[in-house]
Amino acid sequence: MDVLEQVDRERLTALCERDEFFWLDLTDPSPDEVTALGDALGLHPVAMEDTIEFGQRPKMDSYEHHVLFVYYTVRKGRGVGEELFEPVEVHIYISGSFVVTVRRAQCTELDALHGELDDADSEAEDYIVYRIFDVLTDAFYPIIDLLEERIDALESQILLRRPSREQLAEIYRLKQRVHELSRRVVPQRDRFNAGAEAILDLPGLARGAREYLRDVGDHLSQIASELHRQQEDLTSLTATYFAANANRLNAVATRLTIGGTFFLAWTLVTGFFGQNFEWLTSNVESRHDFLVYGVGALVVPTLVIGTVFWIKRKDWF
Repeated sequence: MDVLEQVDRERLTALCERDEFFWLDLTDPSPDEVTALGDALGLHPVAMEDTIEFGQRPKMDSYEHHVLFVYYTVRKGRGVGEELFEPVEVHIYISGSFVVTVRRAQCTELDALHGELDDADSEAEDYIVYRIFDVLTDAFYPIIDLLEERIDALESQILLRRPSREQLAEIYRLKQRVHELSRRVVPQRDRFNAGAEAILDLPGLARGAREYLRDVGDHLSQIASELHRQQEDLTSLTATYFAANANRLNAVATRLTIGGTFFLAWTLVTGFFGQNFEWLTSNVESRHDFLVYGVGALVVPTLVIGTVFWIKRKDWF
């Protein structure tokens, strides 16, 4: 099977005349190249307008002799900072004679597929379409694993260390990123089954013995479920963060209460013996009286209160 990377009108016309199935993969084409592509393959003008503009939502449009998928895949972020991944929009045109992919960004999965499909049997046309969708869909799995690692690390930090505002900000950033993925995957999942039927109903598309495209739909459902679970995990992690913060504040309040209880007893004792009543000033005057009434009155309540708190700390009652 021929795998093309440039719009060559003569070659495209020759392949169509021979009814030889081919794949044309374009990276960041100019509007003139897209227009030339549409003229050479007879693509619908409305579909061409979407491809020239790009920035479309995930969708599937069916035309008389071909279908257009606006399909999203994902790749790891290539810059520094918090960009874990970058969505990649791919426009996929499928007919009984060809499949065309148009993208503005590099996609290593499609690039790696060139050599594999270049040697593929052009008679298994539905399998070729499946392989393109399959590599685009499976690119989500490493990103999901990366997100899972970040979520697990955050959970460990919150539970085992002191919660901080930076952790809460990271939780909200991850929620936004997971939601961004989910906004693209869920519509693709909902539309793919109908789109798969439209692909298999295309006139002239050779079908194999196995329903390959059903496997892509299963993967999309699994990915959507994983993203939904991660959204719930991050929501629960937010509640865990506030609960951990509340526990820390409770611990601080407990320490202040313990210290305040000791100072209350000491203040009561020193306040009582600090009164200028004549009996006190006349009778509490020796070192023995000082040790018994002064020091003893401070030590005994301290020991009693300390023992009570110690027992309570051990949950003995």
